[in-house]
Amino acid sequence: MPLSQAGDRGDLVGSAGFRNSRTLRPGSAIAIGVVGGLAGLTLLVPALLSPNRSWLLISSVVLALVLIWLFVVRPCALLHDEGVRIVNPLRTIDITWPMIDEVRSKWALELYSRGTKYTAWGIPADPGRPRHGRGVFLIGANRVGLGKQVPTKERRAKVEAQTVAAEVEARIVADKRRKDGRTPRIASRTWEPVPVGLLLAALAFWVLGTFVL
Repeated sequence: MPLSQAGDRGDLVGSAGFRNSRTLRPGSAIAIGVVGGLAGLTLLVPALLSPNRSWLLISSVVLALVLIWLFVVRPCALLHDEGVRIVNPLRTIDITWPMIDEVRSKWALELYSRGTKYTAWGIPADPGRPRHGRGVFLIGANRVGLGKQVPTKERRAKVEAQTVAAEVEARIVADKRRKDGRTPRIASRTWEPVPVGLLLAALAFWVLGTFVL
């Protein structure tokens, strides 16, 4: 059930269909997911094949794999013609361009809509760059923090909160120039049943493996 919503999330999918969508996720998240997955399987397969199975080990590895997928691999941001979809570990956020009042980057990409903050877990900020947002003078969408220029190639290659924030602001400005005014006004945050159920199942299995089996 949406925690904060304006408009209908179904209208967003139906009208826009996420045209020209682009998924943003740091390459490090994929690398960590691959390494963690391989390491987990290396432990899990022999443990399952062993005649004396250690359910504590098996359930712990399963829980670790689920946590890696939820908190490292799954989080991302999807930019499309109408707005942005933020995929967090257990929830999904949909915000269209007219509903975004402010964009910041503290520890991660932050979008503000009607007094509500939406954080993109999958778009971390680069601590070596100035923060993007309140109190920072910006000139154009290709400048981040105190007028620091962000090369176009770097912005496309590296996923970080400061550069994504600049792109989001550029898309907001472009949307305001649309003459048809048909961009839906949506800001919604919903729990996703599959990730929530998977996490609860993994936790229940770990409890059984630790205290029962």
